[in-house]
Amino acid sequence: MTAEEFERLYFIDELAPNSFIDSEPFTCGVDDLDEFFTKDSFLNQNKLLGKTYLFRSKETPTTIVAAITLSNDSIRLNNKIKSEDVTVFLDDTELSEKRLKRYPGVLIGRLAINIQYAGQGIGTEVMNFVKYWFRNGNKTGCRFLIVDALNTPSTLRYYEKNGFRYLISDERSEAKYMEIGMGRLPLHTRLMYFDLLHL
Repeated sequence: MTAEEFERLYFIDELAPNSFIDSEPFTCGVDDLDEFFTKDSFLNQNKLLGKTYLFRSKETPTTIVAAITLSNDSIRLNNKIKSEDVTVFLDDTELSEKRLKRYPGVLIGRLAINIQYAGQGIGTEVMNFVKYWFRNGNKTGCRFLIVDALNTPSTLRYYEKNGFRYLISDERSEAKYMEIGMGRLPLHTRLMYFDLLHL
């Protein structure tokens, strides 16, 4: 699917109190995500912890094809990250001469594609939309998209395919960075980022 086709077929809508009630049933096939979007996302939004957007079909606006929750975040470099990983990050982003403690970004807290639309390129087009949405007219200095990606082969492949990189190269080092014990390996999620200057 091309960006032009995506814009012709779908539109973005802000989450409202009855968004999921007044729409056709939404499921992405992952119970935790389904529960978050249909039950918890509006409460989360009211507490200013994340903003949820829905992508709907222009032909049938009651059909939600994708949902995404975004919030403010930053990439933090500290002494718990191996120097090799810091060097890779700074080289990749060309920030070696601008050392900060925090690099501003937006967190993709949740992302779900309606199971009826899986495998049609919707996920990539949603991600492209978000990338350009924050890159064009950047109002607050948002440099990165950040995600704690579910540590499954299909999810990691999706983010890799969409240009995301691992902040920390291996799970043991990431567990140290997150200050959790090695008994929690394998990690449930992996921290990844996309540099908006790469657009």
